[in-house]
Amino acid sequence: MEITQEMRNRSADLKSFLDNSPTAGWAAKSAENILKQNGFRQVDEKEKWKLQAGDKFFINRGGSAIAAGVIGQKSLAESGFNIIGSHTDSPGFRVKSKSVYEKENYIQLGVEIYGGPLLASWTDRELSLAGKIVIEEADGLQPKMWRSQDKLLRIAQLPIHMNREVNDEGLKLEKEKHLPPILGLAGEEEFTRENLIALIAEDMEVEKDRIKEFELELYDTQKASLLGLNNEFIASGRIDNLMMCYSAISALTELDKTPEKTAIVILFDNEEIGSNTMNGGGSPFLQNFIERIAISQNLSREELLVAMANSFVLSADGAHAVHPNYPDEYEKRHKVELNNGPVIKLNAMQKYASNPENTAYFKSICEKLDIPHQIYIHRTDKPCGSTIGPITATRTGMRTMDVGPAMLSMHSVREMAGVADTWYMIQVMQEILRD
Repeated sequence: MEITQEMRNRSADLKSFLDNSPTAGWAAKSAENILKQNGFRQVDEKEKWKLQAGDKFFINRGGSAIAAGVIGQKSLAESGFNIIGSHTDSPGFRVKSKSVYEKENYIQLGVEIYGGPLLASWTDRELSLAGKIVIEEADGLQPKMWRSQDKLLRIAQLPIHMNREVNDEGLKLEKEKHLPPILGLAGEEEFTRENLIALIAEDMEVEKDRIKEFELELYDTQKASLLGLNNEFIASGRIDNLMMCYSAISALTELDKTPEKTAIVILFDNEEIGSNTMNGGGSPFLQNFIERIAISQNLSREELLVAMANSFVLSADGAHAVHPNYPDEYEKRHKVELNNGPVIKLNAMQKYASNPENTAYFKSICEKLDIPHQIYIHRTDKPCGSTIGPITATRTGMRTMDVGPAMLSMHSVREMAGVADTWYMIQVMQEILRD
């Protein structure tokens, strides 16, 4: 297929989004910046909302989840909502509260595993720290986002001379023993948690005593890049699922006019650990958001339920592209490829929310736009992952389906996708939001 200049431009923009989003909180901030640049105003969940047709608005819940909308021209009871959902978090490592210790003359950090990262991919890479810092301000405790630009950490592997079987038997990591990264060499004075706080305070240019708590994550310092003979691929951390966060926000902010139905994009946090948090897909975040919109429009409870019955939710998350070195690991009649269009995800156990009616609708959108589409089904003898799709369908009763871009190395520290697929997804998402 031909990679057009427009597709390449999208990938350049996506690269910037990925590089500026080392954590879920930073991803929400990146999305928030795009929204503000396109005339969306932030509203407060603690205040009453006044919304009318054409209003563009958003909320940030918990610093790591975003819900944004454009009020449509038609009444909600008549038309309902068109919704695109995704998630801001990615698998990786969280720094423990009492994390700093010294061992064998090294300074190390204790870490917990978040989600299901491909652990071996995090070894022997230059890593750093980013996350949320709670600072005491004149008006109370305030969370601030922080990110070190320095290469601070490394999870070093054992040399092959001491692990002769590693190439034949694979890298085996004991999570508590082998994953703590090296931060530096120990000095004459012990390096403590207070020293780590002092490092953060100096970088943020605040007094150390004003930092009251933190939540830090490890991130890979290597930037996103294009690769392949024709630069047809993109490689980066957190493609799952920031590629879809970027696509959804772009589709919403670039609508050329006020849609007939109210258009919503919601970016949940904590999908990788089950979604059962205040800003995850298992929370009432989406229901609260649409109900607040309905209240601002003076809808009755019954009219809200009618609106929800007239609504459609697109859950957008990565799909497994066939790997040329492991083709037997995939269902042989449902293999999907990079740069070959959106992937419709089906599962008999409803790990994905797609059904025949939704699938036919999505196919019709792709055909209308002359965009290729694919169908993915997991091998029957292998456990299948899931998404926010079934959770959203269960909690809201709204018509929901699962799609996403094909990708390789899912949950690796560095994943891989097709340059054309961001552009494809944005076109389809935008058509759904304006439908």
